[in-house]
Amino acid sequence: MKYETLYLHIGWSKTGTSAIQYHLNENFSELSRQGILYSKTLQMNDQAHHHFALAFSPIHGYPAKYSVPQVLDLVDDEMLAEQCCSALISSELSPFYLANPKFNNWVKKFERVEVIATIRQQSEVFLSLYNQLIKDPQVRLKASFFQLAINNFQKFNYFTQLNRWAKVLGKENVTVLDYDKDIVDRFLSLFKLKECSSTTSVINKSLPIDSLSLIQQRTRNVNQPGKYKEIVDSVLEEIDRKRDTESANSILVTKGELAAIDNFFTGSNRNVFRDFVRDRAEWSKKKYSDIWVY
Repeated sequence: MKYETLYLHIGWSKTGTSAIQYHLNENFSELSRQGILYSKTLQMNDQAHHHFALAFSPIHGYPAKYSVPQVLDLVDDEMLAEQCCSALISSELSPFYLANPKFNNWVKKFERVEVIATIRQQSEVFLSLYNQLIKDPQVRLKASFFQLAINNFQKFNYFTQLNRWAKVLGKENVTVLDYDKDIVDRFLSLFKLKECSSTTSVINKSLPIDSLSLIQQRTRNVNQPGKYKEIVDSVLEEIDRKRDTESANSILVTKGELAAIDNFFTGSNRNVFRDFVRDRAEWSKKKYSDIWVY
C-alpha cells in the first residue's frame, strides 16, 4: 500500500511541544477525517509519540519498550485500522531517523516526508530543560546548569540539525516555527485545526526556578522515583514559607552568562531564519536577568 505524507514533528524540547501534542491528541478525530493518523498506540505517559522515538534512540531513564520494526509495524497497523493515508508523529526526543536503514526502507511507502520543527532561543531552552530534568523523577538530573547546556550545544544548534534533514528531503519539506505565546495555534493551523477549549490548565508545569538548587542538593543520593518526588514536594513547601521572610540568596546563572549563550548561537540562528523561517523576523536582542535561587 502506498501512503501519502509522513509528518515528523521533531521538537525541540521545551518549545511548547507538550501543549501541541495535547491538542493534536484532542483533535484525533478531525485529523483522521483528513486522513492523518495521530497515533494512540505510540503515546507514552502523555500525548507524545516517545515510544516511536525511543525505539530508535533510548535515553537515560526511558528505555525503549519496542524495537524499530515493532514501532514501524504499529504505525502500519494503526493507519490501516483508522483508514488513514498519512501519519503525524510527534516527539521532541526524535533522533535523525533517516540514519536508520530500517526507517529508510519503511518510509519509501510514503509519497513524501515533511519535517516540522519548533525552536526557541537557547538560553530559554536550557533553563527550561534544566527545570524539566530536575522535575522528572525518572531522570533526577544531577548535572549543573552549565554541564547540561554544554552537553546540548550541538543538539540545539538548529541550523546544523535542520540542514541534515533538508539535505535529504529538501528545504521545501522542512517547516520551522519559532516559539512564542501562540506557538500552539500556529502549529495547529498547519493542519487547519484549532485549540480545544476543554482545558485551561498549564500543561507540563515547571518547578519554581528558585527551588532548583535546593532540590538538587536534597536529592543528590536519591534513586527511587517515589522518594525523589516526596523530597521535591517537601522542598517546595519549605521554599513557599521562606519567601515570606527572605529572598533567594544565590545566583544560579548570571544575566551575562545567559546573554553569552545566545550570542554563541547568533550566527547559526540568523541562518535558520534566513533559510527556514521566511515569514517572521529573527529574534531581537532581549533583556536578561540574573537567576536567583535558595
